[in-house]
Amino acid sequence: MASSQIEKIVKLYKTLAQNPSLSGAKILRATSNGILISSVWSQKNLERKTNQKFCQNHILDSELLLLSENFPIDVTTELLSVSTEDEQRRAVLRQATIENTSKQFIEIWDKQRLLKNYDLTAFDVHGDVYTDSEFASFEWSPDKTKVLYIAEKKLPKSAPFYKQKPLNKKESKDEDEVSVGNEYVYKPHWGEQLVGKHRPVVAILDTTTDTISILSGIPDELSSAQVLWAKNNQDIVGVAWKHEPRHLGLVACTNRLSWIFLLKDAEYKKLSSDGCAVRCPRFSPDGKHLIWLERAAGGAHHNAHRLMHLDFNSEKPEADVLVDIVHTCISIKNSEQFYGFYGRLPRRCWSSDSQYIFLSSPQQNNTRSYIVDIKTKTITEIQNDKSSLVVLDVKNDVIAFLESSIMEPSVLTIGRFNLEVVNNGNIARSKISTSATIPESENLMYEFSEYDYDNDDEIKHFNFIYFGPKVGNNKSVPFVIVPHGGPHVNYENLFILNYFLFVLSGLAVVQVNYRGSTGMGSKNVEYLQGKVGDVDVKDCVIATKEALRKYPWLNPEKVGLVGGSHGGFLVTHLSAQYPDLYKVVVARNPVIDIAAMFTISDIPDWCAAVVNYPFDESTPMAESDQVEMLVKMFKCSPIIHVSKVKAPTLLCIGSNDLRVPPSQGKLWYQRLKANNVKTKMLFYEDNHPLASGPVDVDNIINACLWLLEHIPTEKTDDVSLQEEKCDKCNKF
Repeated sequence: MASSQIEKIVKLYKTLAQNPSLSGAKILRATSNGILISSVWSQKNLERKTNQKFCQNHILDSELLLLSENFPIDVTTELLSVSTEDEQRRAVLRQATIENTSKQFIEIWDKQRLLKNYDLTAFDVHGDVYTDSEFASFEWSPDKTKVLYIAEKKLPKSAPFYKQKPLNKKESKDEDEVSVGNEYVYKPHWGEQLVGKHRPVVAILDTTTDTISILSGIPDELSSAQVLWAKNNQDIVGVAWKHEPRHLGLVACTNRLSWIFLLKDAEYKKLSSDGCAVRCPRFSPDGKHLIWLERAAGGAHHNAHRLMHLDFNSEKPEADVLVDIVHTCISIKNSEQFYGFYGRLPRRCWSSDSQYIFLSSPQQNNTRSYIVDIKTKTITEIQNDKSSLVVLDVKNDVIAFLESSIMEPSVLTIGRFNLEVVNNGNIARSKISTSATIPESENLMYEFSEYDYDNDDEIKHFNFIYFGPKVGNNKSVPFVIVPHGGPHVNYENLFILNYFLFVLSGLAVVQVNYRGSTGMGSKNVEYLQGKVGDVDVKDCVIATKEALRKYPWLNPEKVGLVGGSHGGFLVTHLSAQYPDLYKVVVARNPVIDIAAMFTISDIPDWCAAVVNYPFDESTPMAESDQVEMLVKMFKCSPIIHVSKVKAPTLLCIGSNDLRVPPSQGKLWYQRLKANNVKTKMLFYEDNHPLASGPVDVDNIINACLWLLEHIPTEKTDDVSLQEEKCDKCNKF
C-alpha cells in the first residue's frame, strides 16, 4: 500500500476520532425556573492511546433553551458517581495509583469541597468494586447517609504448605486467617470482559459512622447484582444470578437463570418467577411500583423481553405483565408497529406521578423510544425522524435523549412530558449539543431496505442498510458486506466510526440484519436456531445482489466482507461458499469450528443453542445425541468449506478472547496458508471486542488498508499507478 494512501487513512481516522460519543446524561435540576443537566462523553485520545471520559454541564431556561454550558471536565479516573436526590452530596468511586499500587477510593463531596475520602483497600472488607454494566450499582440511600454497591467478596489469604518464617518475629493475629495449601484453587469467574469477578457481595458504606458492612442472607449459589434501595431506607431489591454448577459468560447474554429478589432483615425472598432471566429492576418515584425486564432462561443468548410490574406495597405482591413478549409485531397507538423490547431500562425512567415509563428499544434497523402507561398497559411511540432516539434520564417529567444516525454522531436533546403526549407521542425536543460536520459527508447517503422471500419459509423478512456515495459512475464503487455479530443483535441507525472510515476512503458499506437479528420479534430470533451457516449466509448473499441492483454505481467485481464474532463466522462462510463473488475478507475473532469452540468458550450454551440443542450439564445427554450435536456443529461451521476460499483474508485476533478463543482464528489462518491463499493475521493482547486504545486504532486502519489493497477505488488505483511510475523513474 502506498505511503500516501496510509497517511490519508490515518488522517481520516484522526478526523473521525474527534467526534465524542454520548455515554450518559443526568438531569440534576428540573424546576419552573430552569434545568441543569450533566452529560458524560467518551472520546478517543490517540496520543494517550485511550478513551478519554469528560463531563459537561448545561443550563437551560424553562422553555428548554440552552443558556450556558461549561468547558468539558476530564473525569477519566471516575469509575462511578452518583448524587443524592436533592443534589446536595455526590459520591465518586475513583481509581488512583498510590506508591505504584492501584487503589479504589470512594469520595464524598458537597458543593464546596471534598468531605470524606475512603481508601477501600484500608478497610479490607471486600475486593474491587464492580463497575461493569451487568453487576454494578452505586446508589445513595433515601436518607442520604449510605452508599450501596457491589464488590468482590473478600477471600481468606492463602499460603504454601511450606514457607520459612522470619526469625525473631512475633506471629500476628492474622495468622489464623491464612488458609494453607489453597493458593492454586480454581476460582470460576463470569467470563469475557468480566475476568476477576468471581463472587459479588452487596456492600453498604455508612458515611455517618464511616463503616462498610457486607449484607448477609443471599444464598451461596447466587450472585447479586443491580441492587436498589427500597423507599423505607432499609430493604434492598436486586438481581440474583445462579452460578452453580457453573458460571456462564454474562456479557451480551440475557438468557441467564436469575431472579428479582428482596432482601429484608437479612431474609432473601424471590419476587420474580422461576425459570426466567431478569434484569433492570426500577422503582417508581413514590416507591410503590417495581418494574423489570424478563424472558425465559436458556435458549438464544438474546431475545425479546416482557416488561413486568409489581405493586411493591401490597401485602402479597404478585407480578403482572405490562407488555408481553412480542412474537412478530403488534399495533400500538397511532397505528404504529411494535416489535418488542430488546434494550435496557434507563436508571430513572418514570414520570413524576409514577404512572408512565419511558424506555427505548431496537426496532428493525433503528432505535425508538416509547411511553408505557402502567394503568392502561398501552404503548405510545415518541415521534422521531429517521434518526435513532434513546432515553437517557427522566426527572420531574423532563427527559434527556441521545439522538444519532449513521451520518451524525451523538447529540444530546431535551424534551418535556405532558399528558397530551400519551395520545400523540409528540415530545418537542431542544438540541443541547452539536456534532461537527464531517468533511465530504454531503456526498454521502444512507438508506434502509426491506426484503421478503417469496417462498414457504416461516420467517421471510430481513433488512439491510446502505451507506455510501449518493451517486457514481456505473460499476465504479467497491463495497463491503458487513453482517453483525451475535447473531442475536442488530444494526441500528447509529454512527459507527469504522464504517465511516471505509466510506470516506471510497468504499460503500452494506450492513445486514439477517434473519435471527433482534428488533423483529422473538420468532425472528428463534428462526435462526439450527439454521446458522445457511439462512444467515443466504440473506447476506441476497443483500449483496439487491444492493447491486438498487445502486448501479456499485462494482460487482469489487465486493468485500467485514465481520467479527458471528459476523466473522458469516464472512468466512461467505468467502468459502461464494469464492467468486467476494474478493477480500476482514474477520475479527471469527467463529470457525463450533464443535471445537464448544468445550472452551465461556458460553458453551451458545454453541448448543445455535444448532437448536438444549444445554443442561446437570442432565446427562445420550451418547448418540452428543455425537449428533457435535456433528451438526461441525457441519454448519465455516471450516468444512475452507478448501474453497480464494479471497485474501485478514484475521484480527485477541489472545485473551474467552468468547471466541484465539485458536479459532489460528485454525483458519493455518488452513488458508496451507491452501496458498493470501492471508495475514494480527494477534493482539486483547479480548473479544478488540476495543482497547491502541488495538482499536490498529485493527481498524489495517482493515481499511487491506480492503483498499484488494478492492481498490479509482483514486487508489491512480495513486498506485503514480507511485509505480515514480519507482520506474527512480530506477534510471
